[in-house]
Amino acid sequence: MGRRRFFNRTKFAKLVVRVAKFLLKSQLLTVFLALCALGFWAGTRAHIDSSAGPLDELFENMSVMSYRDAPSDSVAHFMVELSTGNHVFEEYDVAAQRFIEVSRGRDYRRSISGTRYPALQVRGHVKNGFWLELPRSTNVTLLPEQFQELYRSTLDYVKPVSIVTTVLGTLSGYSIGYRAATWSHSLGNPAVQARVLATPGLQRMVAREAWRRVLIEPVVMADEGGVGRFAAVHGTQRLYTNFFRLALNDSDAFIPREATRLDTAGHAYEARTMLAFAHAVNRAARDTCNLTCDDFAAIENWASLLDRRGHWSQGATPPPGEERLRYLGMLTWYGLDPQPPDQRRIWVGPRLLVREGDSEGFVADEIPLSGVGCPATWEPWLNGTVEAKNSWSARMVGVGHELAPVLDFGRGAAARLLRR
Repeated sequence: MGRRRFFNRTKFAKLVVRVAKFLLKSQLLTVFLALCALGFWAGTRAHIDSSAGPLDELFENMSVMSYRDAPSDSVAHFMVELSTGNHVFEEYDVAAQRFIEVSRGRDYRRSISGTRYPALQVRGHVKNGFWLELPRSTNVTLLPEQFQELYRSTLDYVKPVSIVTTVLGTLSGYSIGYRAATWSHSLGNPAVQARVLATPGLQRMVAREAWRRVLIEPVVMADEGGVGRFAAVHGTQRLYTNFFRLALNDSDAFIPREATRLDTAGHAYEARTMLAFAHAVNRAARDTCNLTCDDFAAIENWASLLDRRGHWSQGATPPPGEERLRYLGMLTWYGLDPQPPDQRRIWVGPRLLVREGDSEGFVADEIPLSGVGCPATWEPWLNGTVEAKNSWSARMVGVGHELAPVLDFGRGAAARLLRR
């Protein structure tokens, strides 16, 4: 047995020597170490606010889970997952308003009746809008030429940078060096996690950021390939967005009057869901209370109603006549009129490019610009701080990205060469 063990060790040692010689001959080890040193240098030049803690990283990687104790249960529970490097290190129970340890193992309730809202990361900002011309046939499976501007300005815009980041960050030593230099400030450090979780008022901030994440989900436009599907989703998003904006400033009490009309017409559920959504939006806007599971569920219920029905007034519209004309005219005034089936032009306005895991898409500016529905890490993209701080590099790869210091250095060196 002793001989066999000695032989295995010797064989392993020879294998290690061969691998080391191969790396040295092929210069792979040299390249790896050089990239590691470059990453460490970039980490030392990264702008990190150590006094406030990595709250931006915390909010950017935060996801939300909605589930019910039983599929037939009408009460939803909401759990906020705090993650770093695709690893959940703490959860926040919205109902209990406290942080709890991560539950290990498979949770049957979450698997059966759970809805997960993954983290949304901003990848860019398109400030210009355009009119999208729709073809007459809604059965087109491939995107026509009119859609090229939309998706070239959004999805294709970030793919080259994503590929470069993956190659240099994941498949090389650059990321290792960068993270080694920033480990004392990184959220992956357990000591940093403990310090962040002890931040005064963090529970309130986490709940509000999680509520905004749920609020934005209905207006995330993914890569919709069919013309008919794109038009239908866009119409529902327009209705959802305009109703949200009205709920923030309902100066003539349209929403209570409409809820009363629906209730009188026998649509009590629609009336309750409408009032609950408006109430949750106003609670969040006042910022004088802790948001509860009811405030989260109000968004889910209202968005689900619009997605199923297309418009809440279906089946509750006044009969043909003068009253119906007045009602439809009032909806048009508020921007809440049903989308016509023969619509041929769609306005696609300024939008934020987002990524959700491996899926990419965009979110229209209207809800984030309200302030109430703007995640904390999205504000620099909307107010222009990103361009002023990191210029081209931040606009391409995001605020605080690992490659930003290198790109800034290269941009500065190129500018100095041009001045000579």
